[in-house]
Amino acid sequence: MMIVILLAVFVCSCQSIQEVNSIDTPSVVVFLAHPDDETWVSGTLAKLADRGVRVFPVYATSGDAGSDHSGQELTGADLARVREQEAIAASSILGLETPIFLRFPDGKLANFHQQLIETFESIVTQKNPIAVMSFIRGGITDNRDHKTVNKLVAGEFNENAIYFALSDTRADILSRSVERFGLGYRVADPVDDSEISIRVDVSSYARRRISAMSIYTSQFSPTMISAFSDFVERSTVEELVILDGVELPNNLLYLLNL
Repeated sequence: MMIVILLAVFVCSCQSIQEVNSIDTPSVVVFLAHPDDETWVSGTLAKLADRGVRVFPVYATSGDAGSDHSGQELTGADLARVREQEAIAASSILGLETPIFLRFPDGKLANFHQQLIETFESIVTQKNPIAVMSFIRGGITDNRDHKTVNKLVAGEFNENAIYFALSDTRADILSRSVERFGLGYRVADPVDDSEISIRVDVSSYARRRISAMSIYTSQFSPTMISAFSDFVERSTVEELVILDGVELPNNLLYLLNL
């Protein structure tokens, strides 16, 4: 009888521990403008996911106003649907949670300021993340939707925000990589090297970073993917900016610095 009671207590204890662990599992919410934007920080997100953090990518638009590089001549809702499917597949490769699609009009986020704030706040309340991530000011590429998302995050969630960026040094490395493949792309708005707070070692995530990007056939031609692969080989870190006065959980900083 005593053995049965002890077993019952043990089982209940295990269940309680699992419930606590489930409740205590840390999460990070990543506010993005378009499917594929996570490419800028994909190694960092995969690293956090591998270390037990639930990473929720949130896309404000589904990229319906973008161009199709797949040769299918997709536009509008058809393109948005494909881009969402690509984002789901890329997130799976990186180990992220199922993406959240808000489906605001592509290119017009500035017109939906209050609705976006309310939606972002609802997501943060629901997920209760230990940090939120988004673009650095200027949105890296100077894209207006990138910049709108940054302003919203900076205005509402700055106290626990992490911003992903490209420094001048990494922007130059990317430019040399794309030039090797006959492309003329340059990062529109890199930040000074001195502004970078953390350089995350993502050297072991090269293959997954490239695989995830390669899913986006609607957005990246084979040449662009080859150029990104070259960049990944040449730059084995991703860069984050944490503003002065922002205090993040020590366990998160520890995971980022591993």
